Amino acid sequence: MKLTNPQKRCFTKFLAAVALCAPLLVTLPGNAAKPEHVKQLRDTKKCRKCDLSGANLSGVNLSGADLSYSNLSGANLSGANLSYANLSGVNLRGVNLRGVNLRGVSLSGVSLSGVDLSGVDLSGVSLSGVSLSGVDLSGVSLSGVNLSGVNLSGVKLSRGNLSGVNLSSVNLSGVNLSGASLNGFNLRGVELKNANLSDADLENADLSKANLRDANLKNANLKNANLKGAKLIGVNLNGASLKNADLRGANLDVETLPNDNILAEAADYSRWGDNRYNKSDYRSAIAYYNKAIEIDAKYKEAYANRGLAQTQLKDYQAALADYNNALSIDPNYAKAYNNRGMTRTAQQDYQAALADFDKAISIDSKYAEAYNGRATVRLIQKDYPAVITDATEAIRLDPKLAAAYNNRGLARFAKQEYQMAIKDYDKAIDHSEGWAWAYFNRGVARYANKEYKDATEDYDKAIDIDENYVDAYYQRSIARFARQKYEDAIKDCDRVIARDPNYAQAYENKGNAFLALKKKVEAKQAFEQAAKIYFQKQDNTNLQRVQQTITGI
Repeated sequence: MKLTNPQKRCFTKFLAAVALCAPLLVTLPGNAAKPEHVKQLRDTKKCRKCDLSGANLSGVNLSGADLSYSNLSGANLSGANLSYANLSGVNLRGVNLRGVNLRGVSLSGVSLSGVDLSGVDLSGVSLSGVSLSGVDLSGVSLSGVNLSGVNLSGVKLSRGNLSGVNLSSVNLSGVNLSGASLNGFNLRGVELKNANLSDADLENADLSKANLRDANLKNANLKNANLKGAKLIGVNLNGASLKNADLRGANLDVETLPNDNILAEAADYSRWGDNRYNKSDYRSAIAYYNKAIEIDAKYKEAYANRGLAQTQLKDYQAALADYNNALSIDPNYAKAYNNRGMTRTAQQDYQAALADFDKAISIDSKYAEAYNGRATVRLIQKDYPAVITDATEAIRLDPKLAAAYNNRGLARFAKQEYQMAIKDYDKAIDHSEGWAWAYFNRGVARYANKEYKDATEDYDKAIDIDENYVDAYYQRSIARFARQKYEDAIKDCDRVIARDPNYAQAYENKGNAFLALKKKVEAKQAFEQAAKIYFQKQDNTNLQRVQQTITGI
């Protein structure tokens, strides 16, 4: 960059100032303790509000010393004896406390953030209100320590001795307690999200209402543990022992539970089955529903939900049998009629499906899912005004029902009301999580609305969610062709073909892209392959179109 005269003058003055200041900067000392303060401490063991920053006190016997409110930042205290010392209000930032004896010390209000405490004996120490966020406490003895209100978020405590410590109300989110001995501990309501408790001994521990979301409990001993109402979504229980553990009211989503004698009710197993169903793990869901029914043969919810899981596996007769069992228990069970309507829709028995949805609505006039089920059948029947009517009612009853927005969007798209369809897909996406189909549908509507770049981005998102979403790759190739990104369109067609070699439209669009690039030989090869597949499928309309294109080449 060329400097102007004023800039040159400023730059020259700046260099001059630096030149003048440089010697001063070199000679300024870093943090250093006041020698008289160090001598006072060694002679009297009393040094309140002293400046001991950076002091070398390694191995010094400071038992019972009064160091309250002193600055010890950066000091070397490794191996020192600080038992029963008064460290209230002391600045310990960056202090080396490796191997220090802190028995009986009060660290109330002291920040130990970033301090290395590995191997330190903290037995009997009061850490009330102390922040230990991110501190390495590996192998540290915390026997009898008061941790009231302490934040242990992200602390590494593997192999630590926690005997006699009350961890209730302590934040242990992300803490490493691998192999820790917590037998009989009170951890009721404790925050243990993302904690590493692998190989930990939690026998007889009270973990009721604790948040263990995404925690690692691999090979942990949870015998006789109280896990009532605990949050266990995403927990790793591989190899864990849950013998006689109480899991009533707990929420978990593990694929299978250890084959232990746990305490749980039919509602618990049914809820866990629902969690696996929502993960599209229908076989594991059925196993949980089976257990619920084994406990309570009249638990109608388990029958109704197992029927849906059977439907996903295309075992329609087993599904219908489940709904019939549910209805034999409760003839006015609206959910059983609704779910049976969904199964009959999958069977393409549309009239019977409509009758079931109608029955569910007659029992419960505020059953949003039943209105949406009926909208789904009307969509298949191409009765778009009826779809919009039923989906709108479903949305009125449940403004967060993503499937109803999606159905209404499809109906509006069919009526070429693209902008309104896009708005419905926006809502479907807002009220769902990772729903690839909603992004795909919005992409199709945006393409129809000539919003090719936005359409491409929607297909990107659909593919991010489902990398094998063949139709999304194909539609993205169409959008990229429309944007004259022919090379990218060809790559997407190849991705389609790799996943489905009989996808004729992908070969056809690949041929179109090659033609646009004036690569006639490659284009003809692609069109010929498309024609071959159209012929095999007896798709004469598309076959004739491709043959005409080949002739034109």
